[in-house]
Amino acid sequence: MKAFKKLSSILLFFIFFWIVYCAITLPNLDGLGNKTRKPSISVTDKENVLVGSLGDVYGGLIYSENIPKNLINAVVVLEDRKFFDHYGIDFKGLGRAILHNIKEMRYSQGASTITQQLSKLIFLNTEKTISRKFKELIISFYLEYKFTKIEILSMYLNRAYFGSGQYGVKAASKRYFSKLPEDLSIAESAILAGSLKAPSKLSLITNKDASISRAKVVLNLLEKNKLISLKQKNNAKLELNKIKNLKFYSDDGIRYFIDWIHSETPEEVLKNQKDLIINSTLDLKFQKNIENSVKNNMRNIDEKVQAAVFVMDYNGAVRALLGGRNWNKSKFNRATQSKRQLGSVFKTYVYLTALSMGYNLTDKIEDIPIKKDNWAPKNFSDKYEGIISIRRAFAISSNVSAVRLAEKIGRENIISQAKKLGVISKISNNPSMALGVDSFSLLETVGSFGAICGNGIPVIPYGIEEIKKRNNISLWKRDFPKRREVITKKVQLKVKKLLRAVVEEGTAKKASKIPIKILGKTGTSQKNRDAWFLGCAKNHVVGVWIGRDDDKSMKNIFGSTLPLSIFKDIILKL
Repeated sequence: MKAFKKLSSILLFFIFFWIVYCAITLPNLDGLGNKTRKPSISVTDKENVLVGSLGDVYGGLIYSENIPKNLINAVVVLEDRKFFDHYGIDFKGLGRAILHNIKEMRYSQGASTITQQLSKLIFLNTEKTISRKFKELIISFYLEYKFTKIEILSMYLNRAYFGSGQYGVKAASKRYFSKLPEDLSIAESAILAGSLKAPSKLSLITNKDASISRAKVVLNLLEKNKLISLKQKNNAKLELNKIKNLKFYSDDGIRYFIDWIHSETPEEVLKNQKDLIINSTLDLKFQKNIENSVKNNMRNIDEKVQAAVFVMDYNGAVRALLGGRNWNKSKFNRATQSKRQLGSVFKTYVYLTALSMGYNLTDKIEDIPIKKDNWAPKNFSDKYEGIISIRRAFAISSNVSAVRLAEKIGRENIISQAKKLGVISKISNNPSMALGVDSFSLLETVGSFGAICGNGIPVIPYGIEEIKKRNNISLWKRDFPKRREVITKKVQLKVKKLLRAVVEEGTAKKASKIPIKILGKTGTSQKNRDAWFLGCAKNHVVGVWIGRDDDKSMKNIFGSTLPLSIFKDIILKL
């Protein structure tokens, strides 16, 4: 008996010590919102329409008087049916959860009221421990004492996560339904309330079927609890069917653009730790166009074969960007981060240099086998045409002619010309340079074509026009420095004729019937590891790259096949 009393005393001491510890380690309750969130970066397109975001997007407050009755009923009936009757804790639900956890011998079930969920959102974390739960109870009593029920509910809805990066009901209403919370219908309220349990899985954008199915459960509960009539429920279900048929544009493809924008944001701006709005150069129509073109053309292509697309106007504004086939499966941005062998696209720099040094399109060059030391490059299919013009050599992408020309004009001159166009990657000074054995990014390659197809002035691809705070105060604005011409009008006219010859009679002849004047160059690296097409039309440069991340060969994919087909689809809808 004495041993039992001693053990009980020790146990009571530890329980008392634990309660005191929980009490003294409570967070500061003097103000709400002590818990910090990650600052958000909202990105708008060139028309100032929101297209995506990074961080925790907070749409602003909705005050208690503006919360629609439909939303109140939907959230309460699903999350906390006794919300308006208890004092922060549902003791019956708590007892049921405790018994279940004892049976399971682990913390597997909770009975959190809306008040408890709010205390967790603004003061605590999501770890499943007894001490955290106890603190949650204490804070819940404090919240119930200090605020009215409707105030607690509005604070909860202003902070809750609704999926797809949207924090707060105001942000979610705007993202999903393009309206204010007070204008939400019964069906829309059911969708938002239904997403609270598992917002990442039940977002209307990421999993429409699951979201609609969950909303129907909410509607059934509303009707069962006599919060809506049978007629209202049926009408709401009809509206859900209409919502199900709507196309909610996922920002997965845009995420490559947004990630690049984030990497381009000046460090001094990011250090402010403030919510930012970035006005970008993105054209949403172009973006959807390139995503659909890649998807449609690669429907039957091995999923290991990746794609990247870059669309830029002649002034350097990036209008669309795709860094891979699926951002959810791979965040690696092949349009900006990857460097791959350029193949015959590099010949553009070789011939441009020759033209700048006085060569003409009609000048002759040998298209016959050549040997440099122990290296003997060959043409595709090992075919040769003998003595041909510069124009013809470029159009058919003759390897041996390109090597001969590079040796005549000097490799150093070609490297210098490429650098003037904005190429920053290392270029090897050896005979094989002319065949594009060095690795470039799609971004810098498209950027270099901006001067070639545009005004002869080098451009640097950019995606940010202006960065502002949420209160519309400008933090950073793009400056447009004056740059000198690096290609004369006379030389540019000649090089454009070369690029046009590729389409009219050369490796890109499949695009010759398109009723648009297209300038372009195909490129295929050694053993079909990379396939490129760089094309200019409608005042834009479009670059398409196809390849595998493991750098293995592709079967029957060349610059003149899949990349050209994707380009054709894009340019016709541009």
